Order: sequence, then structure tokens, then C-alpha cells
Amino acid sequence: MPNSSWNGIRTALAVVAATFIPSQASTAEVPEAWAWKHRVIVVFAPHPEDVDLIAQRRAFARIQEGFEERHLVLVEIVSGTANTVIGPDLNVSGSGVRNYARKTDEQFEVVLFGKDTGLKLRSTKPVSANAIFALIDKMPMRRDEMRRQAN
Repeated sequence: MPNSSWNGIRTALAVVAATFIPSQASTAEVPEAWAWKHRVIVVFAPHPEDVDLIAQRRAFARIQEGFEERHLVLVEIVSGTANTVIGPDLNVSGSGVRNYARKTDEQFEVVLFGKDTGLKLRSTKPVSANAIFALIDKMPMRRDEMRRQAN
């Protein structure tokens, strides 16, 4: 009896892990698309008319030149579909990025990943381009880039 109870618990844990932990196969291609080459801002929105998505688009439209300088790529995932808006197309899937970002709902969210593929910012409200630039410009890798550009 105790052995069958333990087997049931192990099975339940395996189901929970498979549900909440993205598999390596579904996420491996995502960071490889930008690792050590780009910083990536992902804007998630449930639909194209989302008020926060529209506000975020306006904030980024004003300062696009700073994106290239900081090696930033802007990807929108609206209604589950990924679209590169600024920068080179990373050719990533909406579900792959969603899994990598551990995004579990359909609500608006802005996520910033560094060149090291680590999570640097997560916000449920629109973020100004200047705030993102200031955050990036404080990062050690970016400070090194700025020093090299100055020389």
C-alpha cells in the first residue's frame, strides 16, 4: 500500500512539473535567437486594441534611434502571435517566448531580457523608452559597450 501511494504522488508531481515548467525543447531556441547579440523587449497584449499596448507603442515610436545603439529588439506578442517591430527579426514563436518569460496569463506586460538572456525588467504597465534606456545604460555590459564606442 505505501508503495502505491508514493507512486501516485510521484505521478502527480510529474504532471504538475510538466504543466508549469517549460520543456527544454520548447525554450532552447528562444534565447539562442538573441544571446550575446541583442537585448530584447517583449510586449505581451491580449488583443491589438489593448489600451496599454497602444500607449506602449506610442512611447517606443518616439525614440527608435536609441534601440539600435543599445542593440535592442522589440517583439510584440499580441493574441499569441510574435511580431518583430524594431530590429532584426529573431524568428521566435509567441509560445516559445511566452514559455521562456514564464508568462502565464493573457494580460498586458513588458519584459526586458539582457544579452545574457536574463530577465532585467517585468512591468504590467507601459514603460517609457527613456526608463528602459536608463536601466540598460546602468548594466555592466552596456557600460563596457559605451566605453568602447567612445574610444
